[in-house]
Amino acid sequence: MTKLRPQLWTNDKGKRFVVLPEEDFLRMSELVEDRGLSRILRQAIAADTDQPSIPFSEVKRQLAASRKTRKTGQV
Repeated sequence: MTKLRPQLWTNDKGKRFVVLPEEDFLRMSELVEDRGLSRILRQAIAADTDQPSIPFSEVKRQLAASRKTRKTGQV
């Protein structure tokens, strides 16, 4: 688990805030983003289980053909 160095601040109205050093904040932001991306990846994998897979070489071939078509202006 990430070790944090939080500070609790209270404003004049009694509202409390957690203040983190920038280094801790950036680390926490990266962890949150990584967790969200891994959740999205897991959902995508689960959703594609019934779909036939396409070999990477075929994907590259299709992308190359698509780029070539756009460069020449053909449809």
